[in-house]
Amino acid sequence: MRVSQNMIYGQAISQMGRSLSDLTRLNMMNASQKRINAPSDDPAGMAQVLDLRSTLASTERWQRNIDQAQGWVGLADAQLTQSSSIISTLLEKAEQGATGTLTDDQRLVIAEEVRGLFEQLVGIANTEFTGQSIFGGHKTRGNAYEQCLWATPLSEDIPASAVTAVEGSSSSSLLVQFTEDGVVGVDELSYSYSADGGKTWTSGTLASGATTLSLGGARLTLASGTAVSGPAAGEEYGSMLMVRPSARYLGDDDKSLQITNYGATGIDAAASGTFTGNVSVRIDADSTLAGPISYSYSLDGGTSWVTGNTASNGMLVLPGGMLALTSGGGNLLTAGDSFTLRPATADITVAIGKGQSIAINNVGSDIFGGLTRDAVTGLDSLALSSGNLFEAVGELVGYLETGNQDGVGKCLETLKAAQEVVLARAGEVGARMNRLSAQEASIDAIQASAEAHLSRVEDADLSTLTVDLARAQYVYESVLKSQVQVMSLSLLDYI
Repeated sequence: MRVSQNMIYGQAISQMGRSLSDLTRLNMMNASQKRINAPSDDPAGMAQVLDLRSTLASTERWQRNIDQAQGWVGLADAQLTQSSSIISTLLEKAEQGATGTLTDDQRLVIAEEVRGLFEQLVGIANTEFTGQSIFGGHKTRGNAYEQCLWATPLSEDIPASAVTAVEGSSSSSLLVQFTEDGVVGVDELSYSYSADGGKTWTSGTLASGATTLSLGGARLTLASGTAVSGPAAGEEYGSMLMVRPSARYLGDDDKSLQITNYGATGIDAAASGTFTGNVSVRIDADSTLAGPISYSYSLDGGTSWVTGNTASNGMLVLPGGMLALTSGGGNLLTAGDSFTLRPATADITVAIGKGQSIAINNVGSDIFGGLTRDAVTGLDSLALSSGNLFEAVGELVGYLETGNQDGVGKCLETLKAAQEVVLARAGEVGARMNRLSAQEASIDAIQASAEAHLSRVEDADLSTLTVDLARAQYVYESVLKSQVQVMSLSLLDYI
């Protein structure tokens, strides 16, 4: 075999390249302290590294969500605990106010304290975390509640449902009594009201056909058709109501609906009722809001339609509720216009694990009660029929300010029921806190395991690396020396 000078040079360069490549690779491992720096170092190992890094990225994201959730839920837990403590104080005040030996002036002093506690509860209901309301459902911007007025009938002939609206303001609770028999919304009626617990009265007249009573800075509206009476023989008062503090919920809840308008230009839509699923509504013929409106609806996303429905004045009856169409600058409906109603969820959820999520907010009306306003009718109603905290405290203020000892006594039961509701919700929030703590521990364990496995797969063994690096350096230097000697030889040196 003939060995040429080119072969000698080529082989020398190849050997130097291989030894230099080994030395460079080991130097890179030494610099990064990683056994795998490129897929070519260990293709199977690199696949494991990428999977483990993906797992760690997920755990870091879940941990951030858990931290955020603990902020929201932890604050709610603390505030509900504080609310229960305030209710216990209110129960003590109610027991004091129900004592027969107290004078009306003493009850006024207690009423002032109770008003302060009422405002403190409203402040708790408006608690924010990082500028977002924690008790407003999805409506996290702005307050969850606003203070307002509401009325409690004190006479059996006036049902609670007769009160449809109370507007305006008053620094003290008001007593309102009718001084003659008649029907609201039909007859002209005389009435009087007192802002000092019945010591002095101001007279007023409800015009024929009217339903709103003017009470100085406040206005009380009763349902048309409500029968009232003046003082009976031997009686001091006629049909009577008490206007006192309350709070109106401004957030949203699971009862609200999202409505999408397709094509009906200048038409506003609102819905009320309880819908278990999406409802599609289609206008079948051109018409105006006054009607008649021909429409169909579908409960299965448009696969099948219930036809032959008619409505007037924009009020479309649907299974579970009603869709109200009003003018938003337009009055015309065109065949093919449609609306989709989607039941809303008030929960704001975050992912805290694979396939796991948790709600971080709360619906204030399910905890504190108060009043809610119907989107279609614009009328207020009680958010909770029993255990309604803001209504219970508002009535306590009213009974104390009007010197109604029996009424104060009744508030003891309503306050206890409200405290049970708050404690039940606090228990739910506490369960979420426990779940977050348990999930955090689980995430920590997953993260520690993934990091340990990643280290075993990816990290270099420093003792072995040191030996290998020294050997590679020695080999490279030896190759350089030997190749210099070989490449310097020439046949001409021996001729």
